[in-house]
Amino acid sequence: MTTAVIAGRFGEAGSFSTTFGAQTGLAILPILAFGTEAQKQRYLPKLVSGECVGAYCLSEAGSGSDALGAKTRADRQPDGSFRLNGEKMWISNGGFADVYIVFAKVDGEQFTAFIVERAFEGVSTGAEEHKMGLNGSSTTPVIFQDAHVPAENLLGEIGKGHKVAFNVLNFGRFKLGASTVGSASGAIGEAARYAAQRRQFGQPIAGFGAIRHKLGEMTIRTYAIESMVFRTAGLIDADMEGHEGGHEAALLAALEEHAIESSILKVAGSEILDYVLDENVQIHGGNGYVRDYPAERHYRDARVNRIFEGTNEINRLLIPGMLVRRALKGHLPLISAARKLQDEILSPAPPAAPDDSHLAPQIAAVRMFKKAGLAVLGLAMQTYGEKLTDQQEVLSLEADILIDTYAAESMVHRALGAGESGAGALQADATRAFVSDAAVRIETAARSAIAAMAEGDTLRTHLAALRRLLKVNPVNTVAIRRRLADEAVARGGYIF
Repeated sequence: MTTAVIAGRFGEAGSFSTTFGAQTGLAILPILAFGTEAQKQRYLPKLVSGECVGAYCLSEAGSGSDALGAKTRADRQPDGSFRLNGEKMWISNGGFADVYIVFAKVDGEQFTAFIVERAFEGVSTGAEEHKMGLNGSSTTPVIFQDAHVPAENLLGEIGKGHKVAFNVLNFGRFKLGASTVGSASGAIGEAARYAAQRRQFGQPIAGFGAIRHKLGEMTIRTYAIESMVFRTAGLIDADMEGHEGGHEAALLAALEEHAIESSILKVAGSEILDYVLDENVQIHGGNGYVRDYPAERHYRDARVNRIFEGTNEINRLLIPGMLVRRALKGHLPLISAARKLQDEILSPAPPAAPDDSHLAPQIAAVRMFKKAGLAVLGLAMQTYGEKLTDQQEVLSLEADILIDTYAAESMVHRALGAGESGAGALQADATRAFVSDAAVRIETAARSAIAAMAEGDTLRTHLAALRRLLKVNPVNTVAIRRRLADEAVARGGYIF
C-alpha cells in the first residue's frame, strides 16, 4: 500500500519517476528477493541510501518482448567466474548507474541473472538515446565485452533467471499502474484550473458541455484506475500477512498470485493516463501543443508506459493466458464454471434476490460482466484447445472484458464503502457512469470474439445467450459527467 502511494505521488515527476522506479523496483528488488546475504550486505545499503545507482538490463535489440530469446552470453571460466558478452538496449539509468542487474545465457543456453558493476573490466555504456519523452532520464545501451563477473555475483541460480525477471516485472507493472494515478490526477488539476480561467465567447470554457464531458470522463477513468490500484495493493498486503515464510518469500508469492491484476493495472493505467493527458492537451487548445505549458511534456512522457514493463499487447495476452494455465493446472475451476454457466443459460432465469443497496443495478451488472467474460473464455477454450495461445485477437478481446470487469467491481466495492452522501455520492456517480459505458464495451468485445469463433446457427445461439447475460440499463451519463466536472472545477482538481 505504501508503494502505491509513493509511486502515485512520483508519477507526476516524469523523468525522475523513471529514475526512482528503476532504482527502487528494478535494481533493489531482485537483490532483496534473490540475493545471498553477502550480496545484500554489499549492495543494498548504498542502493537504498542513493550513494549507488542501479539499473536493470533485460531488453536487447532482437529480444524486447521475447525476453528469454536474449543473445547475451555468460561463459563459465575455470575459476568459477563468468565472461559476459552482449549488448542490452533502452536501459533506464544506464548512463550513470553503478550496478546493473543483467540477464544472460550461461554457455549460451541457461537464462540467468547476475549483479554486474560498472567498475568491472569490459563494462561500458553507449550514447544517450534521443527519446520522444522522459528527456530528463538516462536511457543508453549497456555493452559487455569479455566483462569479468566473479562467481559470487551470480544472482539466484543458473538457469533460473526467468524467476528473477518475471517477478520483478510483476512488481514493476503494479508500480506503473500506481504511478498513473498521480499523473492523471495532476493533469485533471491542470485542465480544471485552465478551463476555469480560459474565456471564449464571453465565458469560461469550463461552462461548455463539451469541456465538462472531458473533465467528467477524465475523473471517472482516474477513479477507476485508482480503485483498482488500491484494491490490488490491499490484496497483496493481505497475502503477505498470511504467509508463513520471510518477507522476501511472502512478497514473491503474493506478486505471483496477483500477476494477472498487475498486468491489468499496467494496461488500464497506461491507457487511461494516455486518454487523460490527451484530453488535457485538447482542453488547453493551442497552448497545450507548445512547451510553455506542461501539458505537452506530460503527453510525451507518458507514451512509453504502453511499452514499459512488457508492451500492452503482451500483457493483454498474459491476462487470459494466465487464467487458462491456472485452470489447466487445476488451480482454478474455470472449466467447470463455464459448463455450469452453459446450463444456467439454457435454464429459466430464477427471480433476482432483492437488493436495497444504492448501487444494486451496478452490483448486478458486475455479475453479468463476469458471466460474459466466462462465456467467451469458455467458448475459446472449447473451440481452440491447446492452440488458444495462437488466437491473439480473441485473447485480447477477452482481456478487455476482464479489465473492464475488474475496474467496475473495484469501483463498486469502493463506492459502497464510501456511503451515499457527500463524497460517497460522487463516487457512486462515477461508478454508475463507468459501469454503464463498460456494458457497451464488454458487449462489443464479446460479440467480436464470438463472431471470430462461430458462424451460422451456432453464432446466433451464442449471441442470444450473450443477450441473456448482459441486460444493463443505461444511465444518464451526461448529467453525471457534468456534476463531476463542476466539482473538479470548483475544487481546482481531482475530487477523489
